[in-house]
Amino acid sequence: MVFIPHGTDAPIYHPPIATLTIVVLNVLLFFATPFVHHFQEFDQAHRRLGHTIADWTFEGGGYDGPDAYKLQYGVGLKPWQGITSTFLHANMIHLLINMVFLWMFGMIVEGKIGWPRFLAIYFGIALLRGILAQLFCIIFLPNLHTASMGASSVVFGLMGIALVWAPLNTIQVTFAGNRYRTQQEVSEVDVPIYGFAGCFLLIEVIYTLAMLQRHGIIAPTAHTLHLLGTILGLAIGVVMVKRNWVDCEHYDIFSVWAGRHTMKPEERDPEGVARKQAKVVEQGVKQIREILAAGDNPQLAYRAHISMREKYASWSLPEKEFLIIIKQLCDQQYENDAVAAMEEYLKAGRPKQNQVRLKLASMLVGSMAQPGQALRTLVAINYDKLSHRERQIYDDISAKAKARRMNNAAANELEF
Repeated sequence: MVFIPHGTDAPIYHPPIATLTIVVLNVLLFFATPFVHHFQEFDQAHRRLGHTIADWTFEGGGYDGPDAYKLQYGVGLKPWQGITSTFLHANMIHLLINMVFLWMFGMIVEGKIGWPRFLAIYFGIALLRGILAQLFCIIFLPNLHTASMGASSVVFGLMGIALVWAPLNTIQVTFAGNRYRTQQEVSEVDVPIYGFAGCFLLIEVIYTLAMLQRHGIIAPTAHTLHLLGTILGLAIGVVMVKRNWVDCEHYDIFSVWAGRHTMKPEERDPEGVARKQAKVVEQGVKQIREILAAGDNPQLAYRAHISMREKYASWSLPEKEFLIIIKQLCDQQYENDAVAAMEEYLKAGRPKQNQVRLKLASMLVGSMAQPGQALRTLVAINYDKLSHRERQIYDDISAKAKARRMNNAAANELEF
């Protein structure tokens, strides 16, 4: 059975530029020397090309570099080897597996934070796991003389970060193999990151405990280095979430555990939502003021107000701007919008009720030719609170409305 992880539903906000670059560099470094080294001795070592390629692919034929670039134990502390060793692989299978998983988890991590911080995390894990492994051997295994290489421990670190940042997101895995030993089958399954990572971590823990039980000590094997990389990744992931250095949209492991990923934004963070809305409202008022200052498109200003009113419950157009919109709509003869704006103003119970009713009644009795509606609008006005000039306007509108209503009634009688 063969399985290949190849996709994810985790949100990718940044293209995985650094991840792809690291994959390409690993491949280029792997193929840089083996062609020359192996095929020069092809005639002496093997008579068939296929045999040479098979050895190179499956039996460690790849160029694993000078010892100085491996992560060496028993030769002191050499921090740079933690980084250089990640670009060395023993054979093509070793390289292929590491690169597939690097692409998978690198894409998830880099997709959330971008390439600069991703590179810092990637090489930070490589450097730290190298220093810690070498220090462990210096203190507890001074007679050990061996070396390790490969990017797998850093990949496990990225897997640990993905486990913290996106445990419920899934990885698309394609399985291929024989079913019941007779039927070849290919299937695709979506596996949650917590399940995918959990299986691999469980395997590494089992192997490490088995080694501890058998030998009584933990040595820097592939399994222990994988666990070390995972621990570093988990620590980095937790710190970045707790310090709000990464936005996991409440799908990080802590939010999932607390159930915040199922809450509405206003339930998770009412204060944060209120602050965000206040900022948007402020920007909306600023935009409307700029439109009104230009003076040539009050309809656009009114549409912006309507849009903000429908989206945000906290939206309230300031009194001054509301009255300017009404005035500009009336002056530029956008009658339908002007009436709608004035009716909204009156329903809201704003301060200038009498003045806006006079303006509405004047428009109704004039260009809109609705004297009856104009009179009904005037009825709601408190006449005693009008100024002397406003009373004159009121009386004039009332007289016009009554005269036109009588004229309309007389015309209707003649037609009858």
